[in-house]
Amino acid sequence: MGHPADRRRLVHWAKHRGHQVTLDLNQRHDVLVLSGRADLTSWSERKNRSPLILDLVDGYLGKESLWRDWVRGAGKVITGHNSGIPRPYRKIVGDACKLAQAVICETVEQKETILPYCLNTHSILDFHEEFPMIPFNRNLQSKNFPALMWEGFPFTAKGLLLLEEAILEISKSKPISLEMVTDLEYPLFLGKYFYQNTEKILQDIPKILGNQFMLTKWSLDSVVEAAGRSHLAVLPLDPSGTLNPLKAENRLLMMWRIGLPTLASPSLAYLRVMRDTRIDGICKTPDEWKMKITEMMDSVELCQESVERGQQYIRDTHSEKTVLESWDRLFESVL
Repeated sequence: MGHPADRRRLVHWAKHRGHQVTLDLNQRHDVLVLSGRADLTSWSERKNRSPLILDLVDGYLGKESLWRDWVRGAGKVITGHNSGIPRPYRKIVGDACKLAQAVICETVEQKETILPYCLNTHSILDFHEEFPMIPFNRNLQSKNFPALMWEGFPFTAKGLLLLEEAILEISKSKPISLEMVTDLEYPLFLGKYFYQNTEKILQDIPKILGNQFMLTKWSLDSVVEAAGRSHLAVLPLDPSGTLNPLKAENRLLMMWRIGLPTLASPSLAYLRVMRDTRIDGICKTPDEWKMKITEMMDSVELCQESVERGQQYIRDTHSEKTVLESWDRLFESVL
């Protein structure tokens, strides 16, 4: 239960509501909650089980090329992650949703893809309280600008290649740095096989930046510390990543929480949140990345406005109380 998708979701709710989470299914339990990493087929088809809730944080029921879907599904079966015969992963997830008493996802956009399989579907974002709400720091903005920060899992870092052109152009006139806060290596296949160094994902970017590039091992403290020496968070998404259009806004809200103005690629959730906050923070092309990074460089007021609007949005729509109540309604719906 140390994975972020565990501790920021069910475990956090259970601790605050006084419930026990057990991994020993021989113990008495009222509800069975499965993450997307479980054997969805085995548990959803089991007879005489407790009410089943699927927690699907990724958009596996969105649009996906057939060959990718087959490779993912067959790989899950062949490696023992899932039961049954090799088949598309969308089929595995869809069948499990049909047998579940409820499904949780993260965004309203994901919810639309799940409703044809399960009408009792709830969109609930992560809890973010493990990160402090830090006011925008105007004093930092005058020092060594621009210092970019990226945070996330290594397999999503390929999106940073969208910034290579912007970094090259900006570096011609002034120093620009990039700090990645992530795992130092990552598995290429199914989350556990064929590890390689994370820096390799970025191709020439570390070479271009030289000593202005930093790769920092992920921890809660290192994320906050990196934010304290950064000016701007960047959330570029690899356009070839078929799950990226349905990616949730968690990282955007987390960057605002720790006091950073943020630019992002146009996932459906990022577009929605930027529109709701009236922040012009979406970058669709390499030229837009260069232009908007430059705009932020030239305006402390624009940076401050971005953080303040983002933090107000969090207080209005994503308080801990609001998310706890969403989990309450979920469990009430199956008990």
